[in-house]
Amino acid sequence: MLKSSSVVVIDGNLALWTVIPQLASYNPAPQFALWYKANTRLVAPAFWLAECVSGIRLALYSRRITPERGQQSLNDLFALRVELAPLDESLCRSVYTWAERLNQARAYDALYLALAESLPAELWTADRRLADRARQLGVAWVRWIGEGAAA
Repeated sequence: MLKSSSVVVIDGNLALWTVIPQLASYNPAPQFALWYKANTRLVAPAFWLAECVSGIRLALYSRRITPERGQQSLNDLFALRVELAPLDESLCRSVYTWAERLNQARAYDALYLALAESLPAELWTADRRLADRARQLGVAWVRWIGEGAAA
């Protein structure tokens, strides 16, 4: 079992796997239950909300979920009790640096890494490639839900 943290940053993919289980390769619900039981503070960048709503819409648009399930997924998203961290100049500068370190044209993944580093907190993700790339860079505080999920 991975070491617990009082603050955890979660990415949009992890939230989407939670609110739309048919998209998931792993069930993150037990991990969320552990976090809630431990009063873990769940945090995401303010952009996370738009990313998650967009993911719900995409699932609906591609007919992976019904309109009713889309509305329920939106309700479930807000029920996750995730604190949204505002973007500021310092965080954005760190995001830019992380995107450069990750060798990515876009800075979305870097946003999660920069926020987790700034808090400091573990970053939990449903993106295995992001977790693997972070480890290649020597980052020990990124967790992929598939290897760290509660049993």
